[in-house]
Amino acid sequence: MPMPINATPEYFKAEEKFRSAKTQEEKIAALEEMIRECPKHKGTENLLAQLKAKLAKLKKAAPKKSTGKKTGVKKEGEAQVCILGMPNAGKSTLLKKLTGVDVEIADYPYTTKEPAVGMMDYRGVRIQLVEIPATFEPEHMSIVRTTDAIVFVVRDDEDEEKLRKICSDNFINKKTIVLRKDINTEEIKKRVWKMLGLIMVYTRDPATKNDEPMALPRGSTVKDFAERIHKDFVKNFCFARLWRKEDGVVERRVGLNYILEDGDIVEIHQKI
Repeated sequence: MPMPINATPEYFKAEEKFRSAKTQEEKIAALEEMIRECPKHKGTENLLAQLKAKLAKLKKAAPKKSTGKKTGVKKEGEAQVCILGMPNAGKSTLLKKLTGVDVEIADYPYTTKEPAVGMMDYRGVRIQLVEIPATFEPEHMSIVRTTDAIVFVVRDDEDEEKLRKICSDNFINKKTIVLRKDINTEEIKKRVWKMLGLIMVYTRDPATKNDEPMALPRGSTVKDFAERIHKDFVKNFCFARLWRKEDGVVERRVGLNYILEDGDIVEIHQKI
């Protein structure tokens, strides 16, 4: 394939993986990475068109998936985080500790055969955790490829190096944290939350004055907040009352473009 102008090292690495790929899935993953890493300017328009056409052709020719048991995991909650680790590193123990889900835990390797899912509660917000089997099958790694972030459960530095190589070989580049055993549960939850880069904003019901938590990407506005509740809240928006920790009980009146911060309490008022 022709090389794009000013391409990144990541692009050329993906291109090399495409050349050496042996399966259609590997070729598709490599092409998707090449498209992501290819510089976007006028000089690369033709190349991008060729890459996308080749990708579409490969996907069309790919064998249809079996109608049997599916291994995909539907995203639920405010974010999805995958747990990766070598055999007997403590993945199932961590999942049970953080979510309470009943998973098989044993002292022999490869106890987990299929992805195990649980919901972690953090300050009233639900985060989906997915334990990936240590066999690292392609269909399981495709879940990791679309997740929001990854937790590496390791026993030593060698484990971490192996996991990072496995991710690299599968074209996975996500935010990660590294955990070893015997870490406080609440500390782990805080680290997961910080890794996700979300803020916690509370919606106040004008009638009941009850505050309910909502997770939003950092930099979100009152408009983003209102849309999450219902699209009509933006359409009929009049103003918002906002309380911020640093202000104590002082109330601010703000508009749709106001940028929210972690811990803000927002009360939406609509046109009558």
